[in-house]
Amino acid sequence: MFTISNDANVLRNRNELKSLFKNKSRLSETHFAELINSMLNKQDDRFHGLWQEGRTYRKGDVVYYQGALWEMQAETEICANEDEAPGTGSQWKSLLKELEQKVNQLQHDLAALTKAFTEYQEQMKLHLRQLVRYITLLTLGLAIAFVWLLVGSTHHIFTGTN
Repeated sequence: MFTISNDANVLRNRNELKSLFKNKSRLSETHFAELINSMLNKQDDRFHGLWQEGRTYRKGDVVYYQGALWEMQAETEICANEDEAPGTGSQWKSLLKELEQKVNQLQHDLAALTKAFTEYQEQMKLHLRQLVRYITLLTLGLAIAFVWLLVGSTHHIFTGTN
């Protein structure tokens, strides 16, 4: 059974939305609100599709240009020309490039953490080997001390000396 949330900000994927329309379902206002909220609205979302030379853009408008999404940053509207294409000036901010920079930083941080962890593992292996050596030496020393005490006690028992 498909459950409906009362949250107006819930976005449904296509399969969830399609399931609402099966078996002659009676749809409610909530169902239609979820359908509308789950779709892109060019006006509300300020998405203008492909960047087009000669088109007017305002601050906050989003376009697709050369494989990336770009958001208009200029305070005044512009009538776009070739010199003002996304990526050629400061009027546009790449939403993808910002994400790529974050991904690159995360990869760099992960590489640094991996290196540090590998170094830490090697240090721990070295410490473990040293600990095993120390325990072996301690055990050997205790065994020698025990044998010495045992031999000394046995000698005193048989010789009758203090």
